[in-house]
Amino acid sequence: MFKHGIILSIKLLYLQRGFVQLFNISRINTDFGIFRVSGDWCFKNPEVESISLKSIEVMGTDGWVLLNKTSESNSQLINNLLPLLLSHLQLKHSAV
Repeated sequence: MFKHGIILSIKLLYLQRGFVQLFNISRINTDFGIFRVSGDWCFKNPEVESISLKSIEVMGTDGWVLLNKTSESNSQLINNLLPLLLSHLQLKHSAV
């Protein structure tokens, strides 16, 4: 159990480029749904603003559904997910 009440069953792939790391979270279970996320983040400046999402998908009834990151309706969802993603990335980075 995660401190935000999130059960994480995640595999991460990290590729390091200087202080920026690429990440691929194959599955993260949250109170908002189940997501697959990829992007990069600056581990030397671990803030929500340092996360750049390349792709975000949500598990739908028929499989993964790509979310439109620019849609206003998805903006609030993404803003709610970013602190959870940051916490997870920091946890995984400190374990490496």
